[in-house]
Amino acid sequence: MTDEAELLIAEARLGLQTKEFLSSQVGRYILGRADKAKQEAFDSWTRANPEDIETIRELQFRARLPSLVITWLEEAINQAQHAEESLQEMTRG
Repeated sequence: MTDEAELLIAEARLGLQTKEFLSSQVGRYILGRADKAKQEAFDSWTRANPEDIETIRELQFRARLPSLVITWLEEAINQAQHAEESLQEMTRG
């Protein structure tokens, strides 16, 4: 097996594990908590003093962080799909 094939298999496995995690109780809890944290940060931002730059920066960070983590998980799943397609092409060709 080539190094490229091994890497593609590892990416496919990671994506499968990520899907399984997101379907689990813990995964669903994490996704729900991320959404709640983002909403809480947004709600706090709407009440923040517009001149309090440090607080606004902190709230922006807290609002973006959950989305960033979810994006990483989605990227792992998307990379896995690409890896599976590449593996199928390798076995055909």
